Amino acid sequence: MRSLLALVTLALTALILEEKARQMAGEAHEAVDQAVIQVREAKQSLAHAVDQQPLISLLIAGGVAYALASIIPSRG
Repeated sequence: MRSLLALVTLALTALILEEKARQMAGEAHEAVDQAVIQVREAKQSLAHAVDQQPLISLLIAGGVAYALASIIPSRG
């Protein structure tokens, strides 16, 4: 009788965990969808800023490239 009770308890626990995993997967999917939307909006905003001020954008990109080049060691 105890083994049957243990099996039933194990099965119920498995069902609860499975439902929780599905819930968490759904929440993760929603979070990824929101992140995709935010990245698209940031991309559009950046593209608009570059269109409005191309020279400043070029200078910033050059500064970032220079900073990265001085941080990252050369292979030679």
